[in-house]
This record gives sequence, C-alpha cells and structure tokens, in this order.
Amino acid sequence: MADKIKCLKGGQANVYLICGLEGSILVDTGISRYREKIAHAGQEAEVKLIVLTHGHFDHCQNAAYLAEKLNCPVGIGKEDAALLYGGEKRKVYGKGIWGKIFAGVSNWSIRHNKIEPIKPEVLLEDGMSLAEYGIDGKVVSLPGHTKGSIGLLLKSGELFVGDAMQNNFSPSVMWCYEERESALRSVEAVRMMKAEKIYYGHGRESGPLTENSEAGRTV
Repeated sequence: MADKIKCLKGGQANVYLICGLEGSILVDTGISRYREKIAHAGQEAEVKLIVLTHGHFDHCQNAAYLAEKLNCPVGIGKEDAALLYGGEKRKVYGKGIWGKIFAGVSNWSIRHNKIEPIKPEVLLEDGMSLAEYGIDGKVVSLPGHTKGSIGLLLKSGELFVGDAMQNNFSPSVMWCYEERESALRSVEAVRMMKAEKIYYGHGRESGPLTENSEAGRTV
C-alpha cells in the first residue's frame, strides 16, 4: 500500500505529511505563524520524524517548536546543521537579472528571519532508510540550493525535492542557490530517478521529468 501524502501550506513553502501504516514523517515545517495548524496535523498523524530538506527559515522556522509539540526528533543534512542550530547565515546567488534580484530578496530574508535553534538528533545521509520511522523510502542527496539539501524518494515512486527544484510556473532549478553547478547536477539526478510524481518545496506537484524536459537546462 502506498503512503498517504498530505500537502500543508506553511507560508510560501510547502509542508508535507507522509503517512505510512507504521508511522508518519513531516517534511519541512513552514514559518512561525502556521505552527499551530501544522502541529495539529502532525499530532493527528503521529509523526515520528521531522525531515528538513534544507536549513532556510521558510522551511525550518517551526522545527524547534514542532519537535517539542510532537515529541519527535529533527533530521537535516549534515552540511546544513549549522544553519539550524548555529545561527549560520550563508549567501545564495542567482544568474541573470531576475536570478540576481531573487537572490537579493532571498538573502535579505535569510538575514532578517530568525530560526529558533535546535540541534538535530538525526543527520540525514544519502541512501538512509526511512523504515525506522514507518515510511518505505530513503534519503537522497540534492545539494546546490544549499550544501546540505536533501530529498526523499519513496518506494511507491514519489519524490520530495525541497528547494533543489521549484514548480511555480514549470519545473526548474530553484532561482537561487549556494552553488550553481551542484544545483544543476541535482536536477539531472532528479531526472535520472524517474519518479512517478515530484513534490516541490514551492509550487504544485508534477509528473516525472523526461529526458527531453528543459527543467534546469538554461537557469
């Protein structure tokens, strides 16, 4: 039986509940004003792990609050752990006029929005199984947007990519990133996974990326 997936709005970013027969995972946490709504949904689903796809505030501002409220650990990629508990702020970059404007706005937001620090109990690594938390799937490394960006690939064919990609208009690499070449390689990695459905940190889910898809090729 495939895991049940529920999309919650946590601000501009998407928050996902993946509910299996033996447990649930919360993917990202949104911003602070949505925390009660997300906490209520997480309590009903009996969340066993909070997965942060990366360490930007719009995805992890509620991590500390929800970890206490749901009584469960927080996981994040090793390279992003300091963004979550160390107060580290890292710049993002963009290509072209629009990319540079978007990166500038993103950097302002990163500097001016606080994340309540919490030390993650789980450091997520490529290939790590989610079975312990009741979900038939694994962690996949998708660096570029941040050094430690990760996604989740379910055995049933769904892929959660965080901000490695976006789908505001059509699937593409995120408009800003810490390292562009890594970001583009991650888009190719997504393409090679041939997921049946892709869930993005921003925008609506989509079907698989094909070999002829232009996603990420010109950004």
